Amino acid sequence: MVFEGPTGTFDEADLAGNQSRIVLAALIYERIPMSRERLAQIVWSDNLGDGWSASLNSLVSRIRSLLNEVGIDGRSTLQSIGGSYSVVLPAGAWVDLEVARKRLDRAEGAMRRDSSLEALPDATVASSILRRPFLGGADGEWIEGVRRSMKASLYACYEVLAEGWVIHGDARLAASMAELAIELDPMREIGYRLLMKAELSRGDTIAALQAFDRCERILRSEFGCSPSPETLAVLQRLGAG
Repeated sequence: MVFEGPTGTFDEADLAGNQSRIVLAALIYERIPMSRERLAQIVWSDNLGDGWSASLNSLVSRIRSLLNEVGIDGRSTLQSIGGSYSVVLPAGAWVDLEVARKRLDRAEGAMRRDSSLEALPDATVASSILRRPFLGGADGEWIEGVRRSMKASLYACYEVLAEGWVIHGDARLAASMAELAIELDPMREIGYRLLMKAELSRGDTIAALQAFDRCERILRSEFGCSPSPETLAVLQRLGAG
């Protein structure tokens, strides 16, 4: 985590511990007023002690001081109103995960319009952001929820990239994107279908069949079921169904 202001920057080392990192990340990520109780629950989960209110005050004070040091008014940015906290970022502020969501939305919209050439740059930018770890070394229910959301979005990026590169004739790169999707979530069939299509587009029927076999094995092993009709339809295109 790096926060840049007009007169400097501060990073995770300056925040001095996971708790300050979590407070700042939660307020920026949610971007809505958050009650003190909810914020404390995110930070300490079910381990709230009697002194949590004073501890939270200290964390907020530390963040405001750091904001002031980099040229951003701490109190107008990290606001406290009616027992809730919220972050109001300056005009033009850039938040990486917000950018990733917007770029992915644009990429998926472009694919729906059959404009894959427009989709590829947006999906590439989004995937490069979403691959970054979120609050490494910290844990908790809220943090895990954000990580799951990021994982789902990253998988969607790989879908766009695999499909887009097949359309634009780079089957090798399409196969690489499909493999990344499979690595991210080996239980989902979509990645295997994308890999089969990529291998098929470059004429490697054996590799496409191997991708189907991988899919079938893991589905039978983990769920005791066969691939879906959508996956079998790709197999039919190989002339092997």
